[in-house]
Amino acid sequence: MKKLFLSQKFKTEIKDISLVLIGCLLLALADAIFIMPCNIINGGVDSLAIIVNHYLEPIFGFNFTDIVMIAMQIILWIVSLLTLGKKFTFHTLLGTLAFPLFYSLLLRINFNDLVGITSMYSRHIDANGNIELSLLIIAACFGGLLSGAGVSFAYLGNGSTGGFDVISFLIAKYSSIKQDLSGFIEDATLIIIGLFVFKNWELALVGILSAFMCVISVQFIYIYTNSFIIVDIISDKNEEIKDYVHNELGRASTLVNTIGGYTGEKRQMLRVIISKIEMGSLKSFIAAIDKNAFVSFVQAKAINGNGFEPFVITLKQKKRIIKKYQKNKKINKKEPYKTEKDI
Repeated sequence: MKKLFLSQKFKTEIKDISLVLIGCLLLALADAIFIMPCNIINGGVDSLAIIVNHYLEPIFGFNFTDIVMIAMQIILWIVSLLTLGKKFTFHTLLGTLAFPLFYSLLLRINFNDLVGITSMYSRHIDANGNIELSLLIIAACFGGLLSGAGVSFAYLGNGSTGGFDVISFLIAKYSSIKQDLSGFIEDATLIIIGLFVFKNWELALVGILSAFMCVISVQFIYIYTNSFIIVDIISDKNEEIKDYVHNELGRASTLVNTIGGYTGEKRQMLRVIISKIEMGSLKSFIAAIDKNAFVSFVQAKAINGNGFEPFVITLKQKKRIIKKYQKNKKINKKEPYKTEKDI
């Protein structure tokens, strides 16, 4: 049992779960503090909840945003279970449930009243009963940044906050439209619907601003930290460095036989692929044990495969490639390649 808790796989799983939960909490805070009180439509399940609640709350006198969010998350999760398979579904289940539950908790305990957010908004109400534009802009910026941080943390934990991500994955699976484009179309559609519902251009514009700030946050946090570095190391302490990479960083390594072009000396080069945030710790470790080591760091454009980002291909592309490959294979069988003996 003790060995299980100390294993790298268990540590990685705990880290991923923690990152997903932190991401869901940040996203819930963004909604509870900034997005929902200001009715900012910037895309996602929370925007749909704002639109539905706009019609239901005046009738029943009750805030339905968390109920709508929970219902939509569960519906979309079931859709993903039926169409995208169990692997995707269970990887997103934690975020799908945690995000709306965190938001519901913050809403029902009147978190904004407890921390003074409600009084801040009440001090900036204009003559028409609307929140002043200056405060809307501030809420949109901070709400977008915090939302992007939440989404990024969930992605870094190899999970998702659920919601309309399912629709984007479905579109990517059955068409050539990429997830980022379909996500943009979904968000733009909700913003346009919000404009017709609230008939307020200021809200529509701050919604676009909020969505833009969310993208910036994702770019800065997720894209930067999730980029990878290829490291080539030639050192007399390769074994120690290899153990550090395997046991402390949890990364694999490759040994490559090399020959020095000038000296003709045969050496072994250690090649590892690490995330950008791990580069500093690896560099410090190498400097501590072998200051004469030769190390090069090259940023990888993309890393796909076991332990990294999985290959993504649409069903249509997969069928086309396999069909073409099988056709070429049949041709090669009929007309085999000539060898030197044949010539």
